[in-house]
Amino acid sequence: MSCVLNEEINRDQNVRVPSPAAAPPGELEPLVRVTLALFVIGLAVWLLLAGRAYRREYSGTGVAWHRGETNFIEITLVREDHANLACASDKTMQGLHCGFRADRRTGQRELDDTRLLRPYNTVNGELFLGAGLWDSLAQHGPLPAGRFTVNCDFEIVGALRSVALRWTRNGSFEANDRSLAAGVLRNCAIPP
Repeated sequence: MSCVLNEEINRDQNVRVPSPAAAPPGELEPLVRVTLALFVIGLAVWLLLAGRAYRREYSGTGVAWHRGETNFIEITLVREDHANLACASDKTMQGLHCGFRADRRTGQRELDDTRLLRPYNTVNGELFLGAGLWDSLAQHGPLPAGRFTVNCDFEIVGALRSVALRWTRNGSFEANDRSLAAGVLRNCAIPP
């Protein structure tokens, strides 16, 4: 009612004072749309980056590695890795096991290379546990003296979590809380 009185009073003085009212809907609509679009884009980028960080932190198997699949991989190693690399865990999967128990002792463990899991890194830096590498390479004769690359078929039988890893023969085991793909390495060859 006071708005109406203000307009009437101001008409008498030939001065027009607008009454307080909401802005026309046509002016706010683009601003709301732009703000909403920026919010949705920001949320999508945040989810993408958070998902990548989670996978990098908690999944050592990579996106394409799944149980039951066989993947072609490239591994970089040195001849001494046969004795240097080891893992420690009480878990066994389809007859595959680490060379040491969780308490870092060998106990009554079978040391057959085809059943003995060891930690390896692919040339892309993906960490995994594999068995059978050295048995497969023995068919190809003597190994190179320096660092070399090996191509293998990696059949994934599962994943192990909370496995301790050793990278040098007399070194200590390092705790690893990530899930690592575990499986059998077959048809390994040193590329020419």
